[in-house]
Amino acid sequence: MGHLYGFGSVVTVVLVQMLVFPSATMAKYYNVVTYDNCKHMDNPAATLSNVKVAGKPNAIELSATLDVTREIEPPVHMQLSVKRCNLQKEGCETYEHISMEDICSKIESNPILHKYMDVFNPPLSCPLKKGRYVAEKSELKLHMLEMFPIENAFWQMEFRFMNKHNQTMQCDFVEIAVTDKE
Repeated sequence: MGHLYGFGSVVTVVLVQMLVFPSATMAKYYNVVTYDNCKHMDNPAATLSNVKVAGKPNAIELSATLDVTREIEPPVHMQLSVKRCNLQKEGCETYEHISMEDICSKIESNPILHKYMDVFNPPLSCPLKKGRYVAEKSELKLHMLEMFPIENAFWQMEFRFMNKHNQTMQCDFVEIAVTDKE
């Protein structure tokens, strides 16, 4: 699975919840099939390893190690590309492209987003300092997604986090199957 569950991973989970998925009246089950570093990244500033994500109704459980080899200083910009496929992983189509400037300021001003930074030990922060960050079976509740009409589908997402020079510092690839039941 990927390195976005560090700085990017937490932001990824929350932003996917808030921005990507179109109101659900029943609990959704999120089966995270893939969470990995992008294959085309050379020398990223942060990488995730030992990632284990277990889906639960309206939640996921995360264990991961985030190694940051270079400090990631604000402003950090994010680009998200989303594809939606049927549950058999066929018929994929571009669903959304989202760009977000200065995500650190959004995290710092939003207590809900800030809470997700605490799933790692030590907690993630902006700037993201060099070091190792570990999440051990941290549960991320996804109840806020009930406000959005989330379609049952297979979703593919690529998250890129860039520095002020538009250099990619971290990139994650995530595949999630969203269904009404396990």
